[in-house]
Amino acid sequence: MACIFIYTFVIYERFKKHRGGAMLTKLEEQILMTVWKLEGKGYGVSVFQYLNEMNEKRITLGVVYDILERLCKKGWVKAHFGEPTPVRGGMRKKYYTVTKRGIEELVKERKIYEKIMEGFDSLFQQHKKLKKS
Repeated sequence: MACIFIYTFVIYERFKKHRGGAMLTKLEEQILMTVWKLEGKGYGVSVFQYLNEMNEKRITLGVVYDILERLCKKGWVKAHFGEPTPVRGGMRKKYYTVTKRGIEELVKERKIYEKIMEGFDSLFQQHKKLKKS
């Protein structure tokens, strides 16, 4: 078991080095796409709500904020504060937008996804036929 873990870690590190040291997790990718989709109107709670509407697995608000901060540190998302509102007791919302680097990362991830998914449609069709019978 330890050998498998070490081997996986080595492969991951090589891939990470090949990719320039940064890799998106699936959840980071989903949050990055959600921020892009909300077109500058995305703040922590709206990203959280959108993801939970789209996703079968429930995600906590704390995880969303943690990943948003991580994406900011990587330079893929930029945060800015909106105007204070009485509804929020004078507090301001922190809005997020995807940066040019973030869009480039999404495009890279999409290309990788498309390569991986080549030929999957036939497998998916076979699976659907088996489920019907």
